[in-house]
Amino acid sequence: MMLRTQIMQRWWPTTQSLDLVEGSVADVATGVYAEISRFIQGERINTSWVGFKDLDAAFRSASEFTNVPTHYLVLPTHSNWSVLWNNSFLCNGYDSLCHCLTMNHGMRTLHWSAHNQWTSFQSGAQFTHRQLIGGEVLTRSVYVGQTDKQWSFSASGIPLPEEDLEGYKARRKRDRLNEEKITSLLSRLGAMPWLEQFYALPERHVFILRRENFPTTITRRSVNDVLRRGQPDEC
Repeated sequence: MMLRTQIMQRWWPTTQSLDLVEGSVADVATGVYAEISRFIQGERINTSWVGFKDLDAAFRSASEFTNVPTHYLVLPTHSNWSVLWNNSFLCNGYDSLCHCLTMNHGMRTLHWSAHNQWTSFQSGAQFTHRQLIGGEVLTRSVYVGQTDKQWSFSASGIPLPEEDLEGYKARRKRDRLNEEKITSLLSRLGAMPWLEQFYALPERHVFILRRENFPTTITRRSVNDVLRRGQPDEC
């Protein structure tokens, strides 16, 4: 079953993780700016609000990829969620940013990734849901991952009502959480990040944050090089 629509497939593997933050794009942008500014104290940051005709144009605003993010998008959607995307060629989202958005700004976050085939990492799927309740970050994490011929499964925290707990009992660990099951879970949470129609483009603007003078020790890769790694014969 094809879960990813055309633009999402075109930008694979960079779309195998599209972190979710509950809140308006303006509020999430404020939180992202505050946390990135804190992470990279002393660097110059450029921010802008840009109207893009579609997701392809938004992703193309990143002229290169780096091993740690230097270009961030906060994407508006037709839901209570905003979506985070960045130009790290590791293509694994930004879990520590999600943690800080929950801890310091009280925002519910869902860091996740899913890839049934080898891409920037060996096959696997995982999510970490965070919510601030009574001043404490409550975390729920589920992970399935491949290491060569071995598969691992782990789960911690209180399950979400939207989870398919019976599915975690599948005999094969790789069947307990995968692209299909992540997609179903996200849908039950009101998010469909692999569908272009989920995004409020072009009617609403996208927030862009760029690190303007990041260290030369950061590794750079071209867009074409990173996207080739998402093709089956390259994985």
